Amino acid sequence: MARITLAAFGDSLTEGYGLPAYSSFPAQLERKLLEEGCNLEISNYGISGDTSADGLSRLVDVIESKPDAAYIEFGANDCFQLADPEQVKINIVAMVEAFQEARIPVILLGFKPMNFTPQSYALAFNSIFSDIAQKYNIPLYANLMKGIGENPEYYQTDGIHPNNEGVAIMTENIFPLFKSFYEELIA
Repeated sequence: MARITLAAFGDSLTEGYGLPAYSSFPAQLERKLLEEGCNLEISNYGISGDTSADGLSRLVDVIESKPDAAYIEFGANDCFQLADPEQVKINIVAMVEAFQEARIPVILLGFKPMNFTPQSYALAFNSIFSDIAQKYNIPLYANLMKGIGENPEYYQTDGIHPNNEGVAIMTENIFPLFKSFYEELIA
């Protein structure tokens, strides 16, 4: 069976800001999938500081790499900058549509605003990912940070980026979704 290639397309949460490359989310996820018998390689296309607009501007490079599948993980920086939720949604929809046009299956990884985000903004932001996943019938993991919350022991000193232990918990929690996604890809 051929090896499946997955493009990890996102911001600092994908890149692994402040962590050695082997501790990044894509690296830990790839190891866990390999341990569970998945023949898969994950390429890390994460860039710290990227908003959904930045991601959209470099999308063509990811598609031209011809991955078998991809995940889309943007929104944290948009949220921190209080970017218009409707524009964030438009940007992520454009990414989903581009991958689908290229016949590259995607998983959407969502982001939930942190406690310091104004509540009215958080309410508008929270529906972005579920709306897109439902409209395009794609798998969604609603909150990449699920399981670590805002617990300081799972974050680097900046209080925003997860540390190695935080990423390990994120990986463990999201693993079942990626395992079933992989199984659908090889079916």
